[in-house]
Amino acid sequence: MIDKLIAKEGYKSVFSFLFLTIVFLIIDCEFLSFVFFALTLWFIFIYRTKKIKKDYDISDILSPVSGHISSIDKKVDKTLVHIDVSLWDGHLVRAPKNGNFIVKYQKGVHTLLDSLKAKKLNEKVILQYSDMRIELISSLYNTDINIDSFEALMGDKISVFLHGQVIIELDKSKELLVNLGNKVYSGKTVIARQK
Repeated sequence: MIDKLIAKEGYKSVFSFLFLTIVFLIIDCEFLSFVFFALTLWFIFIYRTKKIKKDYDISDILSPVSGHISSIDKKVDKTLVHIDVSLWDGHLVRAPKNGNFIVKYQKGVHTLLDSLKAKKLNEKVILQYSDMRIELISSLYNTDINIDSFEALMGDKISVFLHGQVIIELDKSKELLVNLGNKVYSGKTVIARQK
C-alpha cells in the first residue's frame, strides 16, 4: 500500500522524520515536532510516486525524468538534450524504451552544477542503450543513484533522481519532438521517435 504513494528509496527519510515527530510530541516540544512533521511532508512530496498509463508506440523514446529542457545541442551524428531536474519535479527515473542497458557509475561529490568542473567532479550514472545514452549528473541535494536492474520495459521505474541534470544523447535516426524550455514528465512525455 505505502509503495503506491512513496518510492522505497524514501522510506528511511520519511519514517525517520515521522519517528522524530512522534518523539517530540511525546516530550511536549511542539516547535521541533512541527519542524519534523513539516520535513516528513516534504520528503513524502519529494519521493511521491504515481502510477502511469502505459500506452506507448514501440518507436517512442520517453523522457526518463521530469524537469525542464535547458538546452538542445545538435551535432553531426547525434543530438544532446539537457534536462534540468529540481526538487519541485517528480523524481522517478523511468526506462525511456524497452530493452537492456549497461550502467556505469562514477562516484563523486554533490555540488551545484554551475561550472564545467562541477559537472566533471559530481557523481554521475550513465545508462548506455544500443542507440542512445543517458547521463544523470547529481547536484547539491541528490542522494546516491542506485540502479538494481539492467533491463526494463518502457515506463518502468528504475531509480530515483532528486536534483541535477540529465543529458540524453540520441543518434540521428531519432526525430526530436520537444523544444527548448519544454516541461517534460518522467515516463509520459515522448521526447523522440524513430524516423
